[in-house]
Amino acid sequence: MTPKVIHTESFSCANDHPIVYYTFDKNNKAMCEYCATHFIYEPKDFHTKMLEEQKLLDMSLKESQKQKEERTPSQEMQDKLEPIPCPMHEDYD
Repeated sequence: MTPKVIHTESFSCANDHPIVYYTFDKNNKAMCEYCATHFIYEPKDFHTKMLEEQKLLDMSLKESQKQKEERTPSQEMQDKLEPIPCPMHEDYD
Protein backbone atom coordinates (compact mmCIF):
# COMPACT_ATOMS: atom_id res chain seq x y z
CA MET A 1 0.00 0.00 0.00
CA THR A 2 1.33 3.45 -0.96
CA PRO A 3 1.69 5.87 1.95
CA LYS A 4 -0.56 8.93 1.98
CA VAL A 5 1.26 12.23 1.62
CA ILE A 6 0.23 14.88 4.15
CA HIS A 7 1.26 18.54 4.00
CA THR A 8 0.53 19.49 7.62
CA GLU A 9 2.45 18.44 10.72
CA SER A 10 -0.68 17.19 12.48
CA PHE A 11 -3.55 15.36 10.82
CA SER A 12 -6.41 12.96 11.46
CA CYS A 13 -7.38 9.54 10.15
CA ALA A 14 -10.96 8.22 10.04
CA ASN A 15 -10.93 5.24 7.66
CA ASP A 16 -13.96 3.28 8.95
CA HIS A 17 -12.90 3.85 12.56
CA PRO A 18 -13.10 6.63 15.16
CA ILE A 19 -11.25 9.83 14.25
CA VAL A 20 -7.69 9.71 15.54
CA TYR A 21 -5.27 12.64 15.48
CA TYR A 22 -1.56 12.17 14.84
CA THR A 23 1.67 14.12 14.51
CA PHE A 24 4.69 12.90 12.60
CA ASP A 25 7.77 11.42 14.20
CA LYS A 26 11.30 12.76 13.63
CA ASN A 27 11.49 10.78 10.37
CA ASN A 28 8.34 12.51 9.04
CA LYS A 29 6.38 9.27 9.14
CA ALA A 30 3.29 8.06 11.00
CA MET A 31 1.02 5.03 10.97
CA CYS A 32 -2.62 4.83 12.04
CA GLU A 33 -3.01 2.42 14.95
CA TYR A 34 -6.52 1.41 13.80
CA CYS A 35 -6.20 0.80 10.06
CA ALA A 36 -2.39 0.64 9.65
CA THR A 37 -2.41 3.34 6.98
CA HIS A 38 1.05 4.84 6.54
CA PHE A 39 1.49 8.61 6.22
CA ILE A 40 4.45 10.71 5.07
CA TYR A 41 4.91 14.40 5.80
CA GLU A 42 6.00 16.53 2.85
CA PRO A 43 5.85 20.23 3.62
CA LYS A 44 4.90 22.54 0.77
CA ASP A 45 7.15 25.41 -0.09
CA PHE A 46 5.91 28.96 0.44
CA HIS A 47 5.40 29.67 -3.27
CA THR A 48 3.20 26.59 -3.78
CA LYS A 49 1.07 27.51 -0.76
CA MET A 50 0.60 31.06 -2.04
CA LEU A 51 -0.44 29.83 -5.50
CA GLU A 52 -3.05 27.52 -3.96
CA GLU A 53 -4.41 30.31 -1.75
CA GLN A 54 -4.54 32.70 -4.71
CA LYS A 55 -6.53 30.12 -6.67
CA LEU A 56 -9.03 29.81 -3.79
CA LEU A 57 -9.35 33.58 -3.50
CA ASP A 58 -9.97 33.90 -7.24
CA MET A 59 -12.68 31.24 -7.06
CA SER A 60 -14.24 33.05 -4.10
CA LEU A 61 -14.22 36.38 -5.93
CA LYS A 62 -15.83 34.84 -9.02
CA GLU A 63 -18.56 33.24 -6.91
CA SER A 64 -19.20 36.52 -5.12
CA GLN A 65 -19.53 38.38 -8.42
CA LYS A 66 -21.81 35.66 -9.77
CA GLN A 67 -24.10 35.92 -6.74
CA LYS A 68 -24.19 39.71 -7.04
CA GLU A 69 -25.26 39.45 -10.68
CA GLU A 70 -27.91 36.82 -9.97
CA ARG A 71 -30.42 38.83 -8.03
CA THR A 72 -33.69 37.26 -6.94
CA PRO A 73 -37.00 38.75 -8.10
CA SER A 74 -37.71 40.07 -4.61
CA GLN A 75 -34.30 41.78 -4.48
CA GLU A 76 -34.95 43.38 -7.86
CA MET A 77 -38.39 44.56 -6.73
CA GLN A 78 -36.91 46.03 -3.54
CA ASP A 79 -34.37 47.97 -5.61
CA LYS A 80 -37.19 49.52 -7.67
CA LEU A 81 -39.24 50.64 -4.67
CA GLU A 82 -38.77 54.16 -3.46
CA PRO A 83 -38.12 54.58 0.25
CA ILE A 84 -40.97 55.95 2.35
CA PRO A 85 -39.93 59.26 3.88
CA CYS A 86 -39.79 59.37 7.65
CA PRO A 87 -40.41 62.79 9.26
CA MET A 88 -38.11 61.99 12.17
CA HIS A 89 -35.12 61.48 9.91
CA GLU A 90 -35.59 64.20 7.36
CA ASP A 91 -34.67 67.84 7.54
CA TYR A 92 -37.70 70.02 7.21
CA ASP A 93 -36.99 73.70 6.70
